[in-house]
Amino acid sequence: MQSDFNIIFKHLIKWFKSNLLFLNFDQAYFIQFTNKSTCTPGVQITYKDKQISIVNETKFLGLFINNNLSWKTNIECIKSKLSSTCYAVRSVKPFLTINTLKMIYYSYFHSVMTCCFGETPQTA
Repeated sequence: MQSDFNIIFKHLIKWFKSNLLFLNFDQAYFIQFTNKSTCTPGVQITYKDKQISIVNETKFLGLFINNNLSWKTNIECIKSKLSSTCYAVRSVKPFLTINTLKMIYYSYFHSVMTCCFGETPQTA
């Protein structure tokens, strides 16, 4: 299995080079998706004395992806952002008009909800 990973990785490197792309080893990670019953062997992927880091979780295009394909980290991140936004809106509420509060809501709370869940913003 170890040699299979390295063979496939060499093919990937060849594909990158033939398409004039560069693989940055400092920003490349290996994540093995598992379920609760899967045992993960110790895999090491190397190429020209450089090793790809093995991680259990990484952030990709704004989403946290972990080896269990769980939403837990994403939900915690969103929860933290929304909590901060709610506090900010509550703090300024006595000093602002309803229209200004709506603008704050749409610029902070609504944008977090739509960006994090992939919805397209709807015009009012």
